[in-house]
Amino acid sequence: MATFSIAATPALARDRWGGGNWGRHYRHDRVDAGDIFAGVLIIGAIAAIASAASKAKKEQRPVEPEPRYPDDGYRPGGSGNYGADDRPEWREGIGIDSAVNRCRDEVSRGDTRIDAVESVSREGDGWRVEGRATGGNTFSCTVDGDGRIRNVNIGGRAI
Repeated sequence: MATFSIAATPALARDRWGGGNWGRHYRHDRVDAGDIFAGVLIIGAIAAIASAASKAKKEQRPVEPEPRYPDDGYRPGGSGNYGADDRPEWREGIGIDSAVNRCRDEVSRGDTRIDAVESVSREGDGWRVEGRATGGNTFSCTVDGDGRIRNVNIGGRAI
């Protein structure tokens, strides 16, 4: 508001006292640099006030975090069963732990149980797992680089 009153003051002064030309009346029909400069100042002031008001509004507004998932069912504790992932891990087929676990599961499918895993060695691009099973039998198992069981022997017999 103060900007408008300051801009209007020279215009009023010119009309009341003859425009500062000592009694001569000139028609002011053209736009000069002063008019353009005044317009730019007025527009700049309006933009600055609007920007300050917008910043103040943003600072007052509490920021709510965006939901991580679009549906609550995706969360482990949500209503759906999306959190229960029973798929094998993507790298499960390449490590020593995976080879031992797969051989243990394969040998234990029947009546035989594993007492101890005695050795695990690298064989080509896979693993060879050896140990003792129940009843004093030995077992050996070969797992390839993709995590697939290739060979299982219990007590000298292939299964």
